[in-house]
Amino acid sequence: MERTYINEVQKEIGSTVKVQGFIENLRNSKYMAFIVLKDITGKLQITVEKADHPDLVDTIDKLTPDSVITVTGKVMENDYVKMGGIEMIPESIEIESIADPLPIVRKEIAATKKKKAVERSSIDQRIDYRWIDLRTDENQLMFKAQSCFVNAMRQFLLERNFIEIHTPKLIAAASESGSEVFKVDYFDRNAYLAQSPQFYKQMAMAAGFERIFETGPVFRAEKSYTNKHSTEFSGFDLEFSYITSVKDAGARRYGASTMASGSWRLACSRTTSTASTLMRSWI
Repeated sequence: MERTYINEVQKEIGSTVKVQGFIENLRNSKYMAFIVLKDITGKLQITVEKADHPDLVDTIDKLTPDSVITVTGKVMENDYVKMGGIEMIPESIEIESIADPLPIVRKEIAATKKKKAVERSSIDQRIDYRWIDLRTDENQLMFKAQSCFVNAMRQFLLERNFIEIHTPKLIAAASESGSEVFKVDYFDRNAYLAQSPQFYKQMAMAAGFERIFETGPVFRAEKSYTNKHSTEFSGFDLEFSYITSVKDAGARRYGASTMASGSWRLACSRTTSTASTLMRSWI
């Protein structure tokens, strides 16, 4: 059976499907077990009545938060389930990997009558375990937004006869004056991390490419005393020939940014309510 992404499960009411992902939350009581399974597209509640599925009890007892499992079961409607009114009644649960206790706290946990509040781990701790911290909706949303934004600009330019290029990032000399460069050893000589694709963009114009663009990393050895810096960032560059005034350049760049903004807002409307709220707060 092929895997079904969780955001497609609602189309399979009454059918048996296979889902895979991380365990985001687990409640394992004497008679019932509830598993919140998360993949890159959404979340799904797995509901287990132990009396009906005694063969799954031993497997469930081994599970821990952030373990990875494969679940095959029937998709059912349930108005009491908060996650879209849909749950899965499993027929089988296969353990792909068991997670050790997490070394960081990704989100602050509020105090209850029985437990004290738990503070979120510091930024340094979370960076040390970045691959674990990136499993949260908020962090993954940043990369989804970036993908949407870059894709919108890329499609806008491709439709207008632009060619995408990928320029070298290890170069023999500094490509721009006025910006410090990072020097690296390149076998028997020095090389430098590219400060900009400008030199190669101009070569492309001289080669008759007429319209080009690139998205890629940029490196500048410039010290900064703020929380935002330009030592390494992703740039979106474009260059084109046969223009008559600055208005031509402005029209192209404004059009690309408008197209990206429109796709960005469309993407917002298709996300879950939590993600939409987060994104609207950024726009």
